[in-house]
Amino acid sequence: MPPPPVSPWRAGVAAARANLIPGIILWVVAAALVFAYYHAHGLRECLDEVGAWKTRYGVRYTMASSALFCGLLPWLFRMALPALRPKRPLAELVHGVVYWGLICCTADWFYQFQAFAWGDSREPHIVAVKTACDMLGYTPLIAAPCNALSHLWRDCNFSWTATRAAFRGAFYRNVVLPNLVPNWFVWTPGIAVVYCLPATLQLPMANLICCFWALMCISIAAESKRPATAATTAAGDSSSSCDTDAD
Repeated sequence: MPPPPVSPWRAGVAAARANLIPGIILWVVAAALVFAYYHAHGLRECLDEVGAWKTRYGVRYTMASSALFCGLLPWLFRMALPALRPKRPLAELVHGVVYWGLICCTADWFYQFQAFAWGDSREPHIVAVKTACDMLGYTPLIAAPCNALSHLWRDCNFSWTATRAAFRGAFYRNVVLPNLVPNWFVWTPGIAVVYCLPATLQLPMANLICCFWALMCISIAAESKRPATAATTAAGDSSSSCDTDAD
């Protein structure tokens, strides 16, 4: 008999628990980068130069940086791991580069809107408001559905017919919601760190976090695919949700 259906909320909470350790590592690394920005003069000069590039090149920088950090680098890492090498490498490369280049433009515009609406202050209450608007507005209404649809299309071997067939159920409840819960868990502290930086550095920091998260989850997925003990199998069950959320 088929297994009983799992509640989307329970699936999301299970994925969040599975991603606990990678999430904590991500928070620590992101917080360390922000701390170093405000206390290490050399690093601050380098990052401010990155912010100057973003100001100078605008949307071209946004698309190129996002395509590189969120699309190309994770793809290269997967290509280097035979167990996780995509079946259609060129199609997945184009998909990753184009999708992340476009969706990160919407994220950058949202960051700019937040700076316009609430100011560019890094005071704790301003950071809290921006984080709440991001996690409760932009993420569930734009980012999570777009990510779910994009990756569903990819998982359906880029077939629109198979993708449309997958919409016969409750798409948001069954596909978006289980990924939204771990997204909230992982990215709420991460995006709060992003809003602790000046507006010109928020997208570059988000790209770095996204790249770090993707590479870390790919590494966990690769480790989980090595045939070994039952503990390895359990790790595979946990990391599969991490790989789905990040990639």
